[in-house]
Amino acid sequence: MKVQIQDKEALDSLTVASLRAYLESHGWSNDRPWGTWSTILSKEERGKMWEVAVPNEAGGLLYAEIVAEIIATLAEVEDRSQLDVFQDLAGEGADTVAAAPLNGSGGEGDNMTTPKLARLERVDLREEWKTEAQDFTPWLAQADNLAVLSDTLGMELTTEGTEQGVGPFRADILCRDTQDDSLVLIENQLERSDHNHLGQILTYAAGLKTVTIIWVSATFTDEHRAALDWLNEITNSKFRFFGLEIELWRIGDSPAAPKFNVVSRPNNWSRTTQRVASAEIPESSLKQQRFWDQLSQHLEKRAGNVRLAAPPTLAWTRYGLGRTGFHLEAILNPQAGQIRVELRLTGPDSKAHFALLAAMKEAIETEIDTQLEWAKQPSNIVSRIILRRKGDPTDESAWPELAEWTAKTLEKFDAVFRERVKNLNAADWQPDDEVQEE
Repeated sequence: MKVQIQDKEALDSLTVASLRAYLESHGWSNDRPWGTWSTILSKEERGKMWEVAVPNEAGGLLYAEIVAEIIATLAEVEDRSQLDVFQDLAGEGADTVAAAPLNGSGGEGDNMTTPKLARLERVDLREEWKTEAQDFTPWLAQADNLAVLSDTLGMELTTEGTEQGVGPFRADILCRDTQDDSLVLIENQLERSDHNHLGQILTYAAGLKTVTIIWVSATFTDEHRAALDWLNEITNSKFRFFGLEIELWRIGDSPAAPKFNVVSRPNNWSRTTQRVASAEIPESSLKQQRFWDQLSQHLEKRAGNVRLAAPPTLAWTRYGLGRTGFHLEAILNPQAGQIRVELRLTGPDSKAHFALLAAMKEAIETEIDTQLEWAKQPSNIVSRIILRRKGDPTDESAWPELAEWTAKTLEKFDAVFRERVKNLNAADWQPDDEVQEE
């Protein structure tokens, strides 16, 4: 009989340090940040790439459940019982746990108090949402609720509409990932995954050519999870398929809280490996990817709004600002011996939006605490607001300093421009009001 570790107190006792120490000592390595709350660690074993999401800090309502998932994965990878894995993990963190004082001082004569813990209870989905179309889909399409899903996937999604027609079907929610302006379709189920919905997401992929599809279900069968994994393996980077299970939890009489569990996602590692094997990625691009990976780690430590879901192999990387047509970009320029951060404005209203921001130039530069380069284009194609820094992006010894500057600057740009960008209205600008830049 397989034993599952379900004791919340025992699971909560395992520290993040003990989890990471065990994983790293058994060949797991940092892969990428997962939102702002955890880091993906990966390991290849028996011809398969395994991944676990390790929280960046202990605590939280679902910490014990996340630790239980890690233990279950380790037991499967190592082909042994969860109890054996738990005992080894407890051993890795024994020194850390023992070092914590029991009641503020740790003296033998101290009176120990036992905290009263509430019980975490799972809520039936139908208790909160009676129907998918009238209840769950409108709920998920709301910005605050979509943000929970976005954080789970490391995206920045905005809703463009619900019940959007794609061929003979109507997609539940049509979104756009503001990090790259790509379309994202969300298909919902409050029941177990079925062949009908699998057929629908294939139709969406065929009709849109380039798309990210997120299939949300109460639970996924092994067959449908395998189908999504297979689709991610055989398609190129134009298509991304995610499978997420939705859960509801509450403590006592508290409102139910949603939790999304990723059961299938694109394997960026395997795709990159395949491209390297076929000589599609030159060494210079791999070096760029390593720099972005270091930048991603700096951003993760700062725990701000800016995040990098997967380090690219290009000389630039893009971040969303919560609105289509506006992006933050970090760009490596070895020829000029510099790196730069810029706000790019695109689309038919970019000229008007640039002029409206230029009218706020003094306040913007005061908040960023430096002068910026305002690069207005004569057409509506693209305009840019830029800050440059000298430094050789090919010199790996300079990366820590360059990555820290880039992370700090991206966060400054995000803090200064995000709300301003959301409130811009092209109709407020008249050509006669345009500020003439030097």
